[in-house]
Amino acid sequence: MTVPLTKPVGNLVTVSAPNEVLYTLCPGPQASYFAVHHGWTEEELAKVGAKLTYLRSIPDTEQLWPHVGHRSESLIREGGNWPPIWARADISDTRLIATLTTDPSGGQILVRTTSRFYRVADLAGKKIGLLKGRNTRKLDFGRVPAHRGIIDSLRLAGLSDKDVTIVDIEHDDFEVEKPSRHPAERAGRFARKNPEEALDVQALASGEIDAILSSDANARYLTGSGRFKAIEDLSRHPDWTLTGASSPVITVSAKLAAEHPEYIVAYLRAAIRGGRWVNENPLAAAEIFNGGEARPQSVRRLAEAIGARDFVPNLAPQALAGLEVQKAFLLEYGYIRNDFDIRDWVAPQFLQEALASF
Repeated sequence: MTVPLTKPVGNLVTVSAPNEVLYTLCPGPQASYFAVHHGWTEEELAKVGAKLTYLRSIPDTEQLWPHVGHRSESLIREGGNWPPIWARADISDTRLIATLTTDPSGGQILVRTTSRFYRVADLAGKKIGLLKGRNTRKLDFGRVPAHRGIIDSLRLAGLSDKDVTIVDIEHDDFEVEKPSRHPAERAGRFARKNPEEALDVQALASGEIDAILSSDANARYLTGSGRFKAIEDLSRHPDWTLTGASSPVITVSAKLAAEHPEYIVAYLRAAIRGGRWVNENPLAAAEIFNGGEARPQSVRRLAEAIGARDFVPNLAPQALAGLEVQKAFLLEYGYIRNDFDIRDWVAPQFLQEALASF
């Protein structure tokens, strides 16, 4: 049974005109990233009389990260699934209109190269670091995937979080990002971050903790420094939920979906065009995405990763089952207060109409 939404936190981000649509993307090589790059998203929205505005170009004066809580009734959000699950459970009335291709990496457990840890089972009784933001007005979105990766790694080793000490490494996450003119500018800013400057990595290097969970991209950089080694890689297991439960999603404000379904279909048409283009041009897609990075993967490696996935938006049964797995984790560890039915959240008619329009 769905629990009524709790009272929203903070003010909604409003638009300047009735036909203005806000959109926002997480920094990653998804279909809409390329649709925006080619101008297709703006083109498709213009056909139905809508004006497109990038949410991240609007200053977040209340430090609420509206991208995370879906804090606008005119917003189409695309990105990782744990913020929209939190938003739907506790903050905002939204509809799920598509799932997206999943990055097959699940993260890696890193330890110091000089340590005598060779498998996760060796960490029994040891300290695993986990970043914890102080801003409690939003979901601690950076903590969630690391926390889940740690729990999954422990379970694979026959351990639980009671067999280790999870050390919270607090950090100030009140400060919001500077506005970005477009998604590529924001992606480039993310790419310029040095993984060794992260507080959990510093704590690991100093010996304050014994292990951390790192994303695959950061793990490649950190192990390449020679200072750290991986003792677990979640992508190497047959259990698809270790990676597949994190599939990105596209969600929309319920009000926007009800009042302007044509805007939603137009956005998805652009995303479908972007996904089909990526499927046919993985090398060109890798070159475009790497153009915004100061510390890129090799273009060829990224092209190979892109070529192994289908970038056309979908509502695949496995992706929807993965959302249930993710929601269960968020409930179990207190990241969300209210439960809801994933099936009731899904609004398939928009994607069906967009696909049928070609």
